[in-house]
Amino acid sequence: MHQLRRSPAASARRLKSVASANVRLMTAFEPSLPIATILDALSGERWPVDQAKAHVRPVPGLYAIYGDSKAWVDLGFVPRPGTALYVGKSESSLADRELNTHFAAGRTGKAQTGSSTVRRSFAALLRATLDLHAVPRNMDKPGYFSHYGLTPSGDARLTAWMHKHLTLAVWEQTAQLTHPLIEIETAVIRHWIPPINIDKNPQPLQRLSRERSAMARQAASNVAAEVTTPSAPDEGRSLSEPISTRSQAPRTDGLTPVELAHELGKSPKTVRRVLRDRYGTLPRQGDRWGALPSEYENYVRDRLS
Repeated sequence: MHQLRRSPAASARRLKSVASANVRLMTAFEPSLPIATILDALSGERWPVDQAKAHVRPVPGLYAIYGDSKAWVDLGFVPRPGTALYVGKSESSLADRELNTHFAAGRTGKAQTGSSTVRRSFAALLRATLDLHAVPRNMDKPGYFSHYGLTPSGDARLTAWMHKHLTLAVWEQTAQLTHPLIEIETAVIRHWIPPINIDKNPQPLQRLSRERSAMARQAASNVAAEVTTPSAPDEGRSLSEPISTRSQAPRTDGLTPVELAHELGKSPKTVRRVLRDRYGTLPRQGDRWGALPSEYENYVRDRLS
C-alpha cells in the first residue's frame, strides 16, 4: 500500500489549514457537515492507479487527483505535488467513474476520453508533449466537438502517462451525511482551486480553456478533412450519394452556447445573456442559438474568461 509520508511540521501545517478551512466553509453548510474530515481524507492517503483498484470502492463520494513533479512540469505548471490537480465527484461509484472512465483501469482497459472531462483537460495540456490529436468522440455521428476524443494511439499514450505520474485519494460519502455531493464538491474546489477544474472554480485556468478549444477545433477539422469524393463510385450509387454518415459535412463554425458555457465553467444562461447584450435577440421567439461564428465565440471568451 502506497502512502505519502509527511514531516511533523508539514502535518501540523496541514491540520491548521484544514481547521481554517472548516471555519471558512461552514458558512455554506450546516454545522454538522464534517468538512474538515472530508478535506483530511482527500489530502491524506493516495494510491497509484494500479494499487487504487484495491482501495477505491463502488460507492458515492469525492476523489482528488494528484501528480508528481514531472506531471506538473509536463502540464506547464510550477511543481506542487502536495496540491490536488483535480477534484471530482461520483454520485454512484467512485470505482467506475474515477478508475474506469478517467484512467481506463477497468477490465477492458478502454479509454473514454469523449466521456471524461478530466482526460480532455489533461489531453489539452499535454497535446504537444504526448503528440495527441483530437477526433470526434463518435465518428459515426460527428458533432459536439467540445467533447472530443483522441486517436487510439494517443489515448494509449495519455493513459500510460496518467498511470505513471498520477495518484488518487478518495472520500466516501456516509449515510449520515445528507448534503448533496455537488455542494460538498463545490466547497472543496473553491477552497483548493485545483488547476485542472474548470466548472465551479473561482479562478479557472484560461490557458486550459484555450487549449481545449483548440482541440475541439482540431476534432472538427479532422472530420472535415474526411469529406472526400471517391475515385470510382460503388455499383448502384451515384457520386453525389454520401458514402457514410462520416462523409456528410460536419458543423465546423464553432461551439454552441451550451458547449461554450461548459468549457468556460459558466451557465448557458450567462453565455446567452452576453450574446444578447452584444448582438441582440434572435429574430423569432423560440429560436435557439446554434453553432456560433468565431467572432461571437471570441467575444464571449473575452467577456467571461
